[in-house]
Amino acid sequence: MTVHTNLTNQKRKFLKQLFTSSFASLTLPAWANAPNDLFPSREAITALATNDDPSEERYWEMVKKQFSIPDHLLMVNAANLCPSPYVVNEQVHTAHQRLEKDVSFQLRSGFATEREQALQLMADFVGVRKEEIGITRNTTESNNIIVNGLDLKKGDEVVLWEQNHPSNGTAWEQRAKRYGFTIKKVSLPANPTAAEELIEPFAKAIHSKTRLLSFSHISNTTGMALPAQALCQLAKEHNIFSLVDGAQSLGMMDLNLKEMGCDFYTGSTYKWLMGPLENGVLYVNKAHLGHVWPTIVGAGWKSESATVDEKLCLLGQRNETTLSALSAVLKFHHAIGKKQIEERILALNSYLKQQIREKIPAATFITPLSPTFSGGVTILQLPGKEAQILFQKLYDQYGIACAPTGGLRFSPHIYNTMADMDKVVDALIAITV
Repeated sequence: MTVHTNLTNQKRKFLKQLFTSSFASLTLPAWANAPNDLFPSREAITALATNDDPSEERYWEMVKKQFSIPDHLLMVNAANLCPSPYVVNEQVHTAHQRLEKDVSFQLRSGFATEREQALQLMADFVGVRKEEIGITRNTTESNNIIVNGLDLKKGDEVVLWEQNHPSNGTAWEQRAKRYGFTIKKVSLPANPTAAEELIEPFAKAIHSKTRLLSFSHISNTTGMALPAQALCQLAKEHNIFSLVDGAQSLGMMDLNLKEMGCDFYTGSTYKWLMGPLENGVLYVNKAHLGHVWPTIVGAGWKSESATVDEKLCLLGQRNETTLSALSAVLKFHHAIGKKQIEERILALNSYLKQQIREKIPAATFITPLSPTFSGGVTILQLPGKEAQILFQKLYDQYGIACAPTGGLRFSPHIYNTMADMDKVVDALIAITV
């Protein structure tokens, strides 16, 4: 009981510091043009951090104020790109200013220290060892490191979900053409009622020549979420590799990759993690690092490198000022709570689906209605309406930013409120009459 109380107090203290420092940063020139009523008072921030109650809608309204989204815009496109909280933006801004004034090796050596800190925090965030985590530029690069780094030959086979992102689908097909191995794609039922319906098709596709099972944790085109742990266990039972594309789960779900049991995991920091641009994540189980060849070798690379970051992610010169803020966004997640974030995202999507079903009965959901088989993505189609046209109308007339992917794709995050979901539904009604 004492341990739980101490952890709770530590979390509240950090949350208070985080929101207070975020508020303080708004007095800097970078935010000088912001409207005065956009941000909460110090008293309100203190009350929020002290009460620390994510079950209250006002809590999430306060969280929303940690982002610079103006009142006339509504961002529901986390599956593609998220805004970052002020603490992250300020960190990037400060780092860039430092670099512009001093590009010396001496100053830039500090970025290496920040990278090491980010690697440790990211490893802790997903439940693995620091040596098993590398920082790339995005999920696409992380996927392609595995695609091009594994030894595959003629006669081998790779099993893919047909809904994989191109960087985890087309990339495999191109390499297969060059090296002569086979690609087998698996189709799944659109509205599963049990996890077995999603596992069995993969099990049937695997045979003696299969070397790898690769799938998107959550589809960016339908929003369907797969039972990753069960599928990774299936791969283990057949002694094959498993690659999980986590572009739609990193930062959205309360992940533990050791519990998931995957051999490789990829993700981006600027989607659900709400972190800095041009940063991605690559996890390689330490037992399999020796199976992955580097696809890019830069100055300073060593053949005896024993960490994922040193062996596979040494890319030469890159924008280190964005990476310097990766630690800040991970602390932001911890302050609110990974589980609380996942529950909030699922609650927003469940409410959005419910309201659309009740008020727009003609809508067809591409995404499974059950939270068990969907993540933070809701995709729907409206009869006789082109998604591309509706997508543009929503932004032009109502300031709602979504995506025309697989239909109308909405992916709300913690910078959205339940009232925002009502605005989305009202706008859909207005543009479809």
